[in-house]
Amino acid sequence: MSAAAPRQPLAAWLPIVVLGVGAGCISGLQPLLLDLLLKAGKLDVAAMGLAATAEAAGMAIAVTLAALCLPLQNLRKWALLALCAMALANTGTIFGSGGAIIALRFLNGLGAGVLLWVLVGMLARAPDPARLFAIYVTAQSVLGLCLSQAISGLVAPDFGHVGAYGLLLGLNALMLLAVPAMVDGFDAAAQGSRGLPGLRAVIVLLAMTAFLAGIMGLWVYLLPLLGAGGFAPDTAASAVSVGLAAQIAGGLLAALVGAHIGARTAWIAGIALAIGAIALMNGGGSAFLMLAGAALFGFVWIFVPPFHMPAVLAVDPSGRGAMLVGTAQLSGTVIGPLVAAPVVTAQGVSAVWTLSAAWLALSLALLAAAQFHKTPEERIPS
Repeated sequence: MSAAAPRQPLAAWLPIVVLGVGAGCISGLQPLLLDLLLKAGKLDVAAMGLAATAEAAGMAIAVTLAALCLPLQNLRKWALLALCAMALANTGTIFGSGGAIIALRFLNGLGAGVLLWVLVGMLARAPDPARLFAIYVTAQSVLGLCLSQAISGLVAPDFGHVGAYGLLLGLNALMLLAVPAMVDGFDAAAQGSRGLPGLRAVIVLLAMTAFLAGIMGLWVYLLPLLGAGGFAPDTAASAVSVGLAAQIAGGLLAALVGAHIGARTAWIAGIALAIGAIALMNGGGSAFLMLAGAALFGFVWIFVPPFHMPAVLAVDPSGRGAMLVGTAQLSGTVIGPLVAAPVVTAQGVSAVWTLSAAWLALSLALLAAAQFHKTPEERIPS
């Protein structure tokens, strides 16, 4: 990566990582946040999926348009605008209901997507993107776990959704402190890295989308799924915390082994483990097996994505595909809940188990179709 302050790479990366962590941690909190809105009568069960879809859609749209159209310059201005949009959205969610909340979550997603665009641009120029991304998602998991505990144990019992989204508003205010310290642009905001990639890179990007669709489509409905399976509300809520805690282990392991195993190998292993986790959670067994499945599911969720960028760079070293990794991942978080919502309405929430496994199987098929091998193209300049 070539930054405005090349002699201080840590100082250049750290504020961007901090903003990315704050922007990306909301996905893991969706079951708790949406359940609070459901209990407050602000959303019904079907609208839960639509709200999650709207937020992820905003992120996907913002990161895609920025990657295709904008140079990585004037980053402080974009970060400030993004944080203002997120603060407005979280404030409005406290007082809104129904369609207004869906629109506000879309706005929050737009702001988060801008911050993630900056993060992806930095990672695409890093010498070891898998390890850096693993560090990022580990930090994101730690923050998500802390916030989930604060929401479920301290805030929600007394203040409900008002306290939960008020806590997110406070997080937005803290994130503002990182803006003055971030670099304002990258010297190597390469024109060659913008535009559409080749076919094999597109297939890998679609495999990312299918993987995250399987993960997020299930995660958003985790509490209703476990409730339908006969688990008590407190036990089901524990599954969210266990899953978020296991994310930390997944990120740490990815950081440790990222340079030693192939991206496709790690990805395939993760898909197999995720399908096994679904079987454990939906097996109708003990609470222990269910919690073990939730832990394994959370582990895979964070273990696999650090290998996405190395995977797409392996088939498209030009960097065009790498700049669309955020788009592919966020599109999965959009499509998963979007497809799940009408399925839940038509067939009941239990159908999500099968739907999630089908998405993961599709990811595996696309990954096989990408035909990984070395190409003579040059990687993006650093």
